[in-house]
Amino acid sequence: MSRDPKLAPTLFLCHGGGPMPLIGRDPGLASFLTNLGEKIVKSGSIKSVLCVSAHWEEKVPTILTCEKPELYFDYYGFPPETYKYSYPTTTDNSLNEKIGKLLGDAGFQIAEDEKRGYDHGVFVPLLLMLPKANIPVSQVSLMSSLSAKDHWKLGEALMPLRKEGCLIIGSGMSYHGFFQRPPVGVTAQGASKAFDEYLHEVLPGKDRKKGLLDWEKAKHARVSHPREEHLIPLMVVAAAAKDEKVSCIYRVKGQIWISSFQFGEL
Repeated sequence: MSRDPKLAPTLFLCHGGGPMPLIGRDPGLASFLTNLGEKIVKSGSIKSVLCVSAHWEEKVPTILTCEKPELYFDYYGFPPETYKYSYPTTTDNSLNEKIGKLLGDAGFQIAEDEKRGYDHGVFVPLLLMLPKANIPVSQVSLMSSLSAKDHWKLGEALMPLRKEGCLIIGSGMSYHGFFQRPPVGVTAQGASKAFDEYLHEVLPGKDRKKGLLDWEKAKHARVSHPREEHLIPLMVVAAAAKDEKVSCIYRVKGQIWISSFQFGEL
């Protein structure tokens, strides 16, 4: 697969459960995100970040335009200190304008949100990856249709941002069947393993796009993603990567199998 060295990579990151990586309940994920952030900083090539999180859906792609977003604590039942975090970065107005133009040129109707804060799909990984909060962070919502095809088109439209050092992050989970009991004879471990292996087969394959758009045909796809909002960010970053080489940068093989991926190189 080809690669333009001038392009920033794209990332699909499993962000964990609520604030758990921040409070010692998911040390493996916390260590991975910290080490990944150190590599990003060391590269010196990343000028801005654009996040597409599983935890923000709107009817049309919506751009976060608040200059200094607060944090949106969209999790429940955790210790009081987990509702006191701050991440004092800014959005990038010029980047937001470019995002709007790219999406508009691609035929999307877009909207803006001046009030929303960064949800935990954004601030949890970034507190570990880029704790100095000195790189501007923009965010674009998912579309509530959760159409894989439409989000692939969204990712294709955003690809030119990578030429300007914008790191596009899709924040979700490769398995998110936690809140629905598997069918009789199926375990969460077996379902997550099967779906994880499917992703590892199709992402480096010759027709990555077809493999991802046909994700529902994978074994235990709907057990792994009863609702696909945590998978859809992968469509965006894979499309923005075009045909660049993919690598698995984090993988857990346990009671639940999950993976994070990088497209391209720092």
